[in-house]
Amino acid sequence: MVAHALAYAQHGWSVFPLAGKTPAIPRAHETGHPCRGECGQHGHGYHDATRDQAQIRAWWDRYPSAGIGLPCAPNGLAVVDVDPRNGGHATLRALESQHGPLPGTLMQITGGDGLHLVYDHPGTDLPGKLGPGIDVKANGYIVAAPSTHPSGARYRWSGDGRFDHPLADWPAFLSAPTGPPRPVSPIVSARPFDGLVGLVAFVLEAREGERNSRLFWAGCRALELVRAGRVDGDAVYGALTDAAARIGLSEAEASRTLRSAERAPRRAERAPRRAGAIA
Repeated sequence: MVAHALAYAQHGWSVFPLAGKTPAIPRAHETGHPCRGECGQHGHGYHDATRDQAQIRAWWDRYPSAGIGLPCAPNGLAVVDVDPRNGGHATLRALESQHGPLPGTLMQITGGDGLHLVYDHPGTDLPGKLGPGIDVKANGYIVAAPSTHPSGARYRWSGDGRFDHPLADWPAFLSAPTGPPRPVSPIVSARPFDGLVGLVAFVLEAREGERNSRLFWAGCRALELVRAGRVDGDAVYGALTDAAARIGLSEAEASRTLRSAERAPRRAERAPRRAGAIA
């Protein structure tokens, strides 16, 4: 795996190690003290990413089975993430029926039978979601081949298996709204969110328009677990900020929302029965 990580670095892409789909390096700071890496320590998620080969070797010596995290915007990438389990193929067909085929570009087959369409980042803000089952990865990161998916399958680059092909420009029509905005649904759940894993899942299921509200509610519930001594504060902050990055929120946005939750935990008690934004 380290050989592949070094190959990405030689290509000019910064990388960092993953444990599954989350950063392998433990967070460097206490909850409530976010840092984007300015302190010089490691433990800042995708902000740790580097092209320094000595550092990459050291990381994979420490985490030999780690997967490879590939930041998007810092590497000039913008990714259309198609998840067929949540209707991504149907959404993709609808987009191409309306606008024509997406430009051919570098494509990765994910371990869950989804697709990563990797484009050149346009340098402007992009939508976090294009419809059911299609996310835009621009502010966070993707898992890169040949990392192992939780299903046991490996990520792989399509075609000849190489990743050094030229990237197509980001399709301009994907930067514009693709239809009328969907109403924000009430935040309700069919499963009990009584543990950190469940709260992370609650955040990851957020749709456009409810990302901050779900993160706020999960932050309030997670802080209750911290106060009860059931989970560690570092684990809460790391898990929820990583989940926020995966749904398109920046670290600054996530930090603001979690600080709001820390200041006003009682506001979230009514959240599952309310519609609209909480924070």
